[in-house]
Amino acid sequence: MIHKITLILFTLALALSLTACLGGGSSEPTRYYTIAVENIQMPAASSTFADKRLQVRKFTIEPAYQRANLVYRESAYDFMFYDLDLWASRPEHMLMQVASEYLDRSGLFRSVETKPTGKPDYEFLGNVVAIEEVDEGSGQYARLAIQLTLRKTESEEALWEKSFDEKVSMNDREPRTTAETLSRLFGKFMEEALREASH
Repeated sequence: MIHKITLILFTLALALSLTACLGGGSSEPTRYYTIAVENIQMPAASSTFADKRLQVRKFTIEPAYQRANLVYRESAYDFMFYDLDLWASRPEHMLMQVASEYLDRSGLFRSVETKPTGKPDYEFLGNVVAIEEVDEGSGQYARLAIQLTLRKTESEEALWEKSFDEKVSMNDREPRTTAETLSRLFGKFMEEALREASH
């Protein structure tokens, strides 16, 4: 009886081993990407906000992009997701975090927080309209469309607001290249926002 159990266990172990060797455990790994802070030209510190507190509110995003999968499109009618290439967290969360880092580094405000420890004087908001890879014929592009707003806390009137929508050419169709290009593009938008909002 003991020999039968041993033989069964050995056969099972051998079967599992062969499955792994023949490709049963060789599935492609999931890859994760982030929007990263890039070096930008900071505006000269303005006395307008020097003693003010700023809260970067949670960014919103259009429903179609409310997931971790990177989006790619081949026409205005296509909307597809990569299965194994994902954002490390939801894109609106990453963009909000990057925006808060840019605003903090700018020195325009006394403090910049995502979770305020006191009542903020101003709020910075963002709504992501599109964040995607666009494949048109032989060309590949990264597209980011976003609206950014600076307003007084609890006010519906914007002190500064702008909608950005830009598509940048890429050398290849690699999700990492898409993430890098989108990071540079958002850096450009934030540089413009800081420059315009501080004057």
